Amino acid sequence: MWQQVAEGNAFDLINLSQYEGQLAEGQRGLLELNLTMPVSVGVAQTLEEQLRNAGVIDVRVTTASPMLRIYFRKGFPWLAVIAAVVLGLIVLAILIIGWRLYKEVFPDGLPAPISAGLIVALAILGLVIWQRRR
Repeated sequence: MWQQVAEGNAFDLINLSQYEGQLAEGQRGLLELNLTMPVSVGVAQTLEEQLRNAGVIDVRVTTASPMLRIYFRKGFPWLAVIAAVVLGLIVLAILIIGWRLYKEVFPDGLPAPISAGLIVALAILGLVIWQRRR
């Protein structure tokens, strides 16, 4: 489950490193770039290679046009490195119209008490709806 931490436009990408404190050491993050045009798989692979070469841990870049998603694990202050590499790809930087940063909240699913509570709440809601239709 992902929780949004921040969002901004292309000009705000320079200040992305200010959100480092939102991600705990070892936590997985997702930077989602909203682009004006579709980006090829080749561009995504080039970006992933450059991020790997810069030392970003567990990095994976996917494209679901017009979105480009960068998955990573926090180790070093990677957000500044990621922003620098993205902005270094001039073509990609020109295409960015907005971005969102997410952190993974429950990597192994919801905790058992929350899951149980959701199941009970949905069951009660279902009964209420069923009774009103009768």
